[in-house]
Amino acid sequence: MSATPIQTEVLIIGAGPVGLFQVFQLGLHEISAHVIDAHTQIGGQCSALYPDKFIYDIPGIPRITAQQLVDQLHTQIAPFHTPIHLGECVRSLKVVANGFEVTTNTGTLYSARCVVIAAGVGAFVHKELPLAELKPIRNKQTQVFHTLPDAVELEDKEIVIYGANENAVNVAIKASNHPSSQGRVTLIYRRDKLDIDDSVQDQLDKTLKTGHLKFKVAQITSIQERKGVLTHLMLTDSQGEQTLINCDYLIESLGLSPKLGPLLEWELQMERKALIVSPETFSTSINGIYAVGDINTYPGKRKLLLSGFHEATLAANAVAAKLTGQVSTPLEYTSASTRIHKLLGVWRGV
Repeated sequence: MSATPIQTEVLIIGAGPVGLFQVFQLGLHEISAHVIDAHTQIGGQCSALYPDKFIYDIPGIPRITAQQLVDQLHTQIAPFHTPIHLGECVRSLKVVANGFEVTTNTGTLYSARCVVIAAGVGAFVHKELPLAELKPIRNKQTQVFHTLPDAVELEDKEIVIYGANENAVNVAIKASNHPSSQGRVTLIYRRDKLDIDDSVQDQLDKTLKTGHLKFKVAQITSIQERKGVLTHLMLTDSQGEQTLINCDYLIESLGLSPKLGPLLEWELQMERKALIVSPETFSTSINGIYAVGDINTYPGKRKLLLSGFHEATLAANAVAAKLTGQVSTPLEYTSASTRIHKLLGVWRGV
């Protein structure tokens, strides 16, 4: 555990779109924040599950990809220089005299006066093949990955991708297009029907016809290794026939699974794995802890990004009122407020 806690007025748990917009709304109140997220990139579900999918219900923006939205939100909060700590899962939360102490899996300790939970449906963790013998190799992070790192050497290497989603197919196509790996890339899944749209299927079909990529319908049922180095995979098809193939790099692209983790232990009132909040302030059952986005529930709740942005706005007002001791905060328009323009660096006054 870190000897000196990181001090902040608000700790935001979750760096998805709603968590990022929460930073912006708090920033308008000149409230400092830190953000933590279990994933290794910002964007939550938008970046992890469907970065290239179009969103059509953002006001004033007829069409925008999920990743573009995340990028725009990240740009929007740039004036506030808010630290974002990725790859950190919350392990414990303790109520103290001046707020809360939160500890993460890295041993980092945060001291915050308020906490905003913007964790979506929970912390996303990568699904993995249920093979115990893969665990020590996976832990080395040199041969088994969730996507193919740009830095790995592909020359004379056998690459296997296991999965049926768009990421699996895109990784397979990209790897097979590399001059040194053509013909040495294999996409494997237990069914011949993949979970991809028609455009990606067309790209896959074209790549398979070149011979640069192979596709096998089978399950990976065991591995072979030598002195801790993965060398082969055993494939078993639907008829029970087994085939041994070479493997230098294994990409497990099985999607992400949300887990609420320690949230279940915090004695917060919940309903169907969602945090019960007040729709006026988005405060949970513990004073000083707020919840916005898909993680919360209240009468009339709709799990939409639009709803999450609205919730972040009201939660920021409630946090500001709590920190200042005011009953409510004054209403200011971003189009007209000189104070806000100066915060955002767009003030053009003389």
